Formats: sequence, structure tokens, C-alpha cells
Amino acid sequence: MELILHPSYFIDVVSLVHLYHCNQLMLETHDNYVKQTYRNRCYIAAANGKLALNIPIVHQKSGHSVPYNSIEINQTDDWATQHLKSIKSAYNSSPFYEYYEADLHDLFSDIPKLLIDWNIKTLKWTLHLLHITKSIISSEEYLDDIRARQLITAKQNPILSTDSYIQVFQEKHGFLNGLSALDLLFNLGPSAGVYLKEQQYLIKE
Repeated sequence: MELILHPSYFIDVVSLVHLYHCNQLMLETHDNYVKQTYRNRCYIAAANGKLALNIPIVHQKSGHSVPYNSIEINQTDDWATQHLKSIKSAYNSSPFYEYYEADLHDLFSDIPKLLIDWNIKTLKWTLHLLHITKSIISSEEYLDDIRARQLITAKQNPILSTDSYIQVFQEKHGFLNGLSALDLLFNLGPSAGVYLKEQQYLIKE
């Protein structure tokens, strides 16, 4: 099975479930930039509930379709430092945050100019730490895949509800679905692969 995904900021768990069970991953790199998607945001479980981490972008002319692969990150804002602080505040008490903390800071030490390049970098970083090996290729033209568009949309409920696992602040807020894979990484660590494998029955071809 081939899966088509729009590169997102720290892939969400629902998309990661789909990715885990595919044979080949095709990254959609010829679409237009769309607001309110996971292209420039991810969600983590914070003390006050679900928290969005947004990457500021350099806005281009309004009223025109802008290629996603041309969107630049606004480096004038100190967003990276704030994101690292928010992630640490949320997951410092999780079982595996300290184990991956140095890797996370290494990742943020070199942020590419383009948003799509950064998102692909965070994807490969996540897959490496979760020991997930997939064949990854980039599209040569716009593919307009329905499932890919559903998975990248952040303004609606996830297209499937994954099984619960122990999360930080779960006693306070209950299980939060559709978070970033960072949540899975810091809470489950190496056993995340077992969890992802068990979610196969959720995926409908």
C-alpha cells in the first residue's frame, strides 16, 4: 500500500498510524499552502489541555494560491525557543522526555529556510527515533489525494480515533486524540512501535 502525505510539522499520531502500515510513502510536494492545517502546527498535551504549537511563516501576496514548497519560515520570531520550552513544560515528567531531549535540541539547532524542508526533517527525525524504516519518495506533480487532504486538516476531528495510551495530565483531561507523534515518543518510547502495530484494524482501504 502506498500512502500519500502532505509534509506536516511533527506528524500527528493518526497519520503516523497510516504511515506505519504502508509499504511506501509519497510526500506531496506540489500542492498549494492551506491555512489551518498541520503544515505549520502540531498539538501536544499540556497542563491546561491540548496546546497548538504554530510556526510563523513569511506571508506572500493575499488572494493568490501559493505553492507550499515556496513558503518560508519567519525566522524573525523566536518561535523555536518557545516551542522547546512548551514541549519541555508539557513532557518533562513523561517517561522518555529526558532520553530524547538532546536529540530534540539537536534537531532545532539547524532549521531550514523553507517550511516544507523543516517538516520533512522533523518527519525523518521522528521515524528514526521510532525505528520506523519506510521507502520515502516525493511527488513529481500534484496528486490531489482525498485521504492526504483529510489527514493534513487540523480544524476538524481526526479521521479515526486511536486506542488510548498513558499520557501526561490524562487524569486531568482524559485521553487526547490526534496529538503530535512527540506525545507518543515521550510517553511510550521504544514501545511506540508495538502500539502502532496494534492500530492496523483502524485503517480502512
